[in-house]
Amino acid sequence: MSLISLNKISSVTANIVKINWFKNVGKEIDSNLYSFIKNYCQELNIHNEIKQVANWEEAIKVINSKDWNKECWEIEEKEKENLLNILLENEDKKKVFSFLKSLTEESSKIIETYSIKDIHKDNVKYQYYSKVAAGAAAICCYQAALAFASDQNDNHIFISKYHLFKSGHWPLIVKDNVFNIF
Repeated sequence: MSLISLNKISSVTANIVKINWFKNVGKEIDSNLYSFIKNYCQELNIHNEIKQVANWEEAIKVINSKDWNKECWEIEEKEKENLLNILLENEDKKKVFSFLKSLTEESSKIIETYSIKDIHKDNVKYQYYSKVAAGAAAICCYQAALAFASDQNDNHIFISKYHLFKSGHWPLIVKDNVFNIF
C-alpha cells in the first residue's frame, strides 16, 4: 500500500460535507439501490428480506427493539478489525491513525450540524434520534474509509452500506432476519 490508500480515507473525509444526509428517509427506495442492499445483506446472510420503514415512529420502534440481530453487528465489527489490521500491516501506524482521526473529527460534524428535514425540532425525542442517525452515518464513514483504503471491491459490505447512506437513507438494524431501511 501507499499514500494512495491513505488518500482514499481523505477522500471520504472531504466528501462528508457534500452528502445530503437523510434527505430520503421514509421515501421509496430507488431501484438503483437494490444492488447495494443485496451486497450488504449477502454479507450478513440476509436473503433479500428487506423492510422499508416509512416514518420516524416506525424507525424508533425498530431501533429500540431488543430483537436486533447481534450476529450481524459482530460480522461488521470483525470486518472493521480485519480492514484496520490490513492497513496497519502495510502503512505507518501513526499515519493511519492520523488520517482516521481527521475522518472521525469531520464525521462528528454530521451530528453537530446536520439537521434532518421534517423532524419536529421542538421534540426532544426526535432530536435524540436524529443524533443517533448521525452517529450511525459517522460510523459508516469510518467503516467505508477502511474498505476503500484497503482496496476492497465495490460490492464490499461497508462500501454498499456507505452508498445507502449517501443516497439519503438510513440503514437501520437487522431484526428477525429482515434488513430495515428508513
